[in-house]
Amino acid sequence: MNGIEKISARILADAEAEAAAIRAQAGEKAAQLRADYDRKIESEQQRLTAEAQAEADKQLERDQGAARMAARRQLLETKQALVDAAFQQAEQQLLSLPTAEYTKLCAQLAARASASGSEELILCAEDRERVGQAVVEQANALLQKAGKAAKLTLSAEKTDIKGGFILRKGRISTNCSLETLIHWLKD
Repeated sequence: MNGIEKISARILADAEAEAAAIRAQAGEKAAQLRADYDRKIESEQQRLTAEAQAEADKQLERDQGAARMAARRQLLETKQALVDAAFQQAEQQLLSLPTAEYTKLCAQLAARASASGSEELILCAEDRERVGQAVVEQANALLQKAGKAAKLTLSAEKTDIKGGFILRKGRISTNCSLETLIHWLKD
């Protein structure tokens, strides 16, 4: 090997050593960048997972709240339906009382509702025929017993109610129908 070949071999060896050092340095830098990006990816995954979990928890809480509200609404609707059914049943029981008890009930209601003792009672057609005069007589007896004027009369007029009566004096009417009385109790 002559001088030029030695120099060339040395330059080539130096260049290869420098290239190996550059490759090693580039490999280290690439490994460092990869590790940095892996950490960033892991950190971003954790952040996104935490956000997704937080959103899922919020959605679950909203859904549970909505479910509780729906259950309360359903319970309230069921209770209301049961209360309505109970009051309807009570109205039917009052309407189907034996004649003597129904007459007594209407007479007591009329005596309590009467302000002057000289009103007229307006009943439905069926009740007018069945208990009309007896209600007036019993109510007048109760008013007289209480020391009030006892001049209630049975109106020739009929009304469209299921049971009870309308108490009227002049242009002032008091609705004492069973439906109305039960409605007041329900409230």
